[in-house]
Amino acid sequence: MAQVRRRGKNKYTISIYLGRDEYGKRRYHYETFHGTLTQAKLRAAELEVKLKHHTGPKQAAMSLGKYLEMWLQKIKGTVTERTWETYEWHVRRLIPVVGHLQLYNLTALSLQDALQSLQGLSPRTMRGIYGTLKTALRQAVVWGILGTDITAGLRTPRMPRKQRHVLTSNELAQLLDAAKGYKHYLVIRLLALTGMRLGEVLGLKWGDIDFDKHTITVCRSVDTRRRRLKPEGDETKTISSARTFTLDAETLVLLRQKKQEEKVTPLNKDDTLIFGFGDKPMGEDAIRKTLARALKKAGLPKMRIHDLRHTSGSILLDQGVPLPVVSAWLGHSSTATTAAVYAHAVRNNNNVLNLSGADKKADKTQRSQN
Repeated sequence: MAQVRRRGKNKYTISIYLGRDEYGKRRYHYETFHGTLTQAKLRAAELEVKLKHHTGPKQAAMSLGKYLEMWLQKIKGTVTERTWETYEWHVRRLIPVVGHLQLYNLTALSLQDALQSLQGLSPRTMRGIYGTLKTALRQAVVWGILGTDITAGLRTPRMPRKQRHVLTSNELAQLLDAAKGYKHYLVIRLLALTGMRLGEVLGLKWGDIDFDKHTITVCRSVDTRRRRLKPEGDETKTISSARTFTLDAETLVLLRQKKQEEKVTPLNKDDTLIFGFGDKPMGEDAIRKTLARALKKAGLPKMRIHDLRHTSGSILLDQGVPLPVVSAWLGHSSTATTAAVYAHAVRNNNNVLNLSGADKKADKTQRSQN
């Protein structure tokens, strides 16, 4: 029940009993109100209804910061380790700017105003932080902590369209030619010709190659940040990521040579990483340096490792390969993802390499068999 006590001229303290906490201690919500006694009583009645219906008794006095901390702990183990760490990173940046807000009177407007304090972050990071906040608040509705979902009114910052740098067929041929002789040429070649993610290439084992059928199968991935294989159940990014590629003759020759050089024995051949040291996958920095040197040697502009994947997907689309086939090739969970990421990169057919081998400087690739 709400109580109103006078504290001075046109100044009142409103107190509302919230029930007992898990330790049996009485809890109250207090608010100082300036105005007439009648107005104070109206405010007390309004506040009492809001506290009872917007949040439960135990959560009424909970701050958003405290809730986000609780949410992190409760979802731990229900999402992948890397996802949880991303959530935690976002929450650490959210708490200083929105942690003081109280759940009982939380609105999209109050959140939007508080979030303006986030400074010095890229648009992509900002969108990630907003996404984490929305996920947490929607879970609060599911748990009955919040009565309504206010995230619909939260405006996510616009992210300017980033121009991805992709190579033409001739440029790809130049890059692969320049990369020959470098220690990690085979990694660069696989990335460019298959469109695999770096973690997928580094997670390949000798048992994934069928030299008789000329195929290589993606069935696991590496956490490149920690340089370790992802745990069981989280081996690949999506279910669709598990796929098989048909390899060209030159790539198969290079793989055979590497296998012979490393003296892989029948006892350990299937479970040994192709690009690693024992159970330790190769580091991303070594690949990045090789790519940078090869690009410079070929006279091509700088690009990220992941842009080799974009190059592969873009060339396939430019050659008229159907979107569903390209989506399966890249291991996307849906064709919508492929269309959103690669539609802007499609160029004229006469500017790209025919992957079936029309350009002698290019390497042959064939569509994956899924």
